[in-house]
Amino acid sequence: MLSVSLSTYYRTLQKKKQLEFGDLAMNASKITDSLSQLFHTEGHRIVFWHDPDQDFSDLFQDLDLDGVHKIALPEIGQLELKVRLELEDPESKYLLYAPAPEPAMEEDWLLDIRLYSRSFSADRASMLLSDLGLRHHVLREHISARQAFFKSRERLAKLQKLVTPDDRERDLDLKILAVITKADHADFDTILKRLFGAMCSGEQCDVETPPKPWQEIEKFGLTAFFWQEVARKFGVTAHTPSLFDLLLKLLVNDFVAAVPGEAPQAVLHFCLSDTAFQHNIAVFLDNWRRDTDHLHTYRLLSGLVADRLNMANILQAYDATEIQDVQTFEAAERQIIRCIRSGITQNGIRDREAFKDIIQTRRDGFWARHGTEAVGASSSIYTTTYEALEAALDLLALRQAYEGGLHYANAAAMYQAYTQELYRFDQLYRLFHEAADDVEVAGWDVLKGVQKVVEGCYSNWYLDHLAEGWGAFLQADPSLLSSWRLESVPNQHQFFADWVQPVLRQHAKRKIFVIVSDALRFEAAEELTRTINTKSRFKAQLHTQLGVLPSYTALGMAALLPHTAYGFAEGTDKVLVDGQPCATLEQRHQILAQHEGLAVEATRLREMSKEQGRELIQSARVVYIYHNQIDATGDNASSESSAFAATRKAVNELAALVRHVINNLNGSTILVTADHGFLYQDTPPGDLEKSQLPTKPDGIVKAKKRYVLGNDLPQSEVTWQGNTRSTAGTNTDMDFWIPKGVNRFHFAGGAKFIHGGAMPQEIVVPVVQVRELNSEKAQIWAVSQVDIQRLGTNTKIVNLIHKFEFIQTTAVTERCLPRTLVISLRDGDQLISDEQTVTFDSTSESMEERKRVVKLRLKKQEYDPAKDYALVLRDPRTAIEYGRETVTIDLAFWDDF
Repeated sequence: MLSVSLSTYYRTLQKKKQLEFGDLAMNASKITDSLSQLFHTEGHRIVFWHDPDQDFSDLFQDLDLDGVHKIALPEIGQLELKVRLELEDPESKYLLYAPAPEPAMEEDWLLDIRLYSRSFSADRASMLLSDLGLRHHVLREHISARQAFFKSRERLAKLQKLVTPDDRERDLDLKILAVITKADHADFDTILKRLFGAMCSGEQCDVETPPKPWQEIEKFGLTAFFWQEVARKFGVTAHTPSLFDLLLKLLVNDFVAAVPGEAPQAVLHFCLSDTAFQHNIAVFLDNWRRDTDHLHTYRLLSGLVADRLNMANILQAYDATEIQDVQTFEAAERQIIRCIRSGITQNGIRDREAFKDIIQTRRDGFWARHGTEAVGASSSIYTTTYEALEAALDLLALRQAYEGGLHYANAAAMYQAYTQELYRFDQLYRLFHEAADDVEVAGWDVLKGVQKVVEGCYSNWYLDHLAEGWGAFLQADPSLLSSWRLESVPNQHQFFADWVQPVLRQHAKRKIFVIVSDALRFEAAEELTRTINTKSRFKAQLHTQLGVLPSYTALGMAALLPHTAYGFAEGTDKVLVDGQPCATLEQRHQILAQHEGLAVEATRLREMSKEQGRELIQSARVVYIYHNQIDATGDNASSESSAFAATRKAVNELAALVRHVINNLNGSTILVTADHGFLYQDTPPGDLEKSQLPTKPDGIVKAKKRYVLGNDLPQSEVTWQGNTRSTAGTNTDMDFWIPKGVNRFHFAGGAKFIHGGAMPQEIVVPVVQVRELNSEKAQIWAVSQVDIQRLGTNTKIVNLIHKFEFIQTTAVTERCLPRTLVISLRDGDQLISDEQTVTFDSTSESMEERKRVVKLRLKKQEYDPAKDYALVLRDPRTAIEYGRETVTIDLAFWDDF
């Protein structure tokens, strides 16, 4: 054991000598270069070199400076030296080396010479001063106190990249902290974020063990400076400070600054006596939350602090309006959502406007954008929950607008009302369930109570009133079923003649593309139209046609094809178009081929390259593209609960398909339509929704949940009855029964998703007409974003909290899209306030309803009342400035109000 220890000691000693020799060689070279510069570059004749520690006595003897005489002061008398330098040899260059400190002025016989000469130091601190390029020599003592830090050449090299010649003690210490913490910038905010981040590894945080950077801060003697900076910037002091204590106080003070009234008793002892420092804290934490490199550690550490403080319990004392500005803790987001949920379930839409404002604010906040729990690829659980809550609020408000029921003069008026506004019931119901289903899949059941309210509104009120009003026209005398005609509404079986042939006749060489999406109902097509219209080169217009009845796939698909006559093969439910079968894609292709057309599946077309697609359609003038997402999902018992998710996917796919046709296939005219719509209720129907059939007659050829086909069907009190010759334009007779309202004949094969009946959701069939615009029209119809202006002329800020009012000058439309801005106050480009992300997305025609108030918190620091600062609006994605306005800051008092 002893031999091993001696061996280790010997190797360590040898390594130390090698390092010292290396340092000596490096110093000799640097000293020679520095002295040469003093003599030959700067032109000094006499240079004094004092070496009180005699570190460089041997090196002095070996120095070889061209044209310079070396004199060691102890070897020559001072009078003799004065005579030599001033009388005997007044022209030559001299290096005067003294292995002693510089004498006091009153004892210095060479003072007069020293005053017109140059001094040189080669101690470690002076060398570092030179290495760092610092011009203030008073820093030598400061650097000497940091010798432990400078022992590492790697640390020195990193520091050299940060320092500037005019740096002083504070600047140098900040940059040393930046090196220790590996911060990109030598500002205290970045250093602090790095220190807090060092507490975390992966998804775990350790706030009890000092992180490695903190251990180095202590090792290098920088703790006092660190806590001085904390006190200076945040006003946080403590007898025995720690990083966790600092973190806790920062978060608590950020929280209490954002809520009204006094701080909760449970955290009162963490609050600062000087609340003006809360502004600096707010700006720092806001910056931390916005920093994509560090926001993950913010989530983890704020969650840990919230757990220890039991913030979930503290927050229960607040309602949503009181904590709508709190971004400190994720628990606030959950409490706000619970409050809105309770408001809806207990009071309906009494607080709708307040809730809508809160939702709008929270969507732009940190937790909605970067929450710890994700739903799908890009949305947090909070954003998705707010989407569901907003849809519920809008649905309840729409129901209130029709409190008196759904009453119309005739069927055409009710049909028009459905296409203008009533479809919104179906759309909002879908949007609610689409979001609520995602939230439920993520494991959160916060929307259960709201779902019951939504179901009561939609299934128990809207569908009942819609069925009652529409049903009255179906059974009127003469009934709508006997004619199946509505003024100014084309019938679906005339689709080819009404929509396709006019294009072919007007343009001898133009192609027309028809996308048929199975079960694409009107409300989804309305959303599709808005989606397409967000592209500048496209213009989409939404129309409707009265769908065939019964509203099922085989009949609807046949009605859309070109035909002279179509109907049923005798004794069967098989549909023939001009005597030809049309059930399969190949059969439809054969029919279209007789009209210069072809049929192709959307999936196959999307898989083709541009060249393959163009080759496929080269000789065709009519291209039918068949898309099946909604019906394939909904019309299946095992997947019908995903019908709304399939609708979302269908809208996205159809928008992409339209772009594909225009961009890759040179399509200029596209029609998007459907064979039928659908009805969907999330709550499974009960026995009351089941229509009992009378004794099954002999003439039935097909019986489904929503319709029965047959020959010579008898009258039935529980059904609507008709003949397809009237309701579908067939050239053959086929009687049908459909259950009244939203009823089903049976529940086999799924019961939530249905079609085949006569409800508006099933028979209002959309036709979306899409055109590619030429350059001139594209410019006229160009898509833009809404413009924003600040209201008021006052540009002076007199308080640490200042409110700015903005107005969205135009309403959001299909062609005028929302605009999101990050708003802040800056000194040049330096941030001096927190930043607020605001989305201007109002669709209101009222200017008053398009106003937004933005509250900014200034840092607590000195501001020059005569200096220009800036209110800056930037795009959050590109950082491109949307606007910059000059403001002045004159803080007479540190006042928050």
